[in-house]
Amino acid sequence: MLDVFGLTNRQVFAETHYYDGKSPYYNSCASSAVTKDKVWIDSVSYVELKYSTTCKTAWAKVTLTRPAIYNNELDARIVRSTDGKAFTCSSTGGNGVVNIGQTSCYTPMVYDLDPRKAQAQGKHLIANSDASIIATTIWY
Repeated sequence: MLDVFGLTNRQVFAETHYYDGKSPYYNSCASSAVTKDKVWIDSVSYVELKYSTTCKTAWAKVTLTRPAIYNNELDARIVRSTDGKAFTCSSTGGNGVVNIGQTSCYTPMVYDLDPRKAQAQGKHLIANSDASIIATTIWY
């Protein structure tokens, strides 16, 4: 089964960890966040792979350099390497896709302690089209 990012969803075999699916603001995980990678999607949007050094978790954040001009303009996805567990901004624990007037969204977290790695993916929907531009960060 393909998801909106065009990747196979393997969550049936996913690991279960305490922080999986929780907001980055849960237990103040975001307060120890560092950006492991930042990739421009296009000239007005970028995706970041965020990592909590305290909670050992990762999440994706996408940002527009201007307010969104239509609903569902931007979305992010975090994926864990070991089991394919993935969340988007719309998942419980995220703050929803970027809609008119907004500039960013973030996904829930995945536990990311070695040997696990995570990758952030950002998607910018092209106005008046079914097409989108997708960018991906490194695995960390």
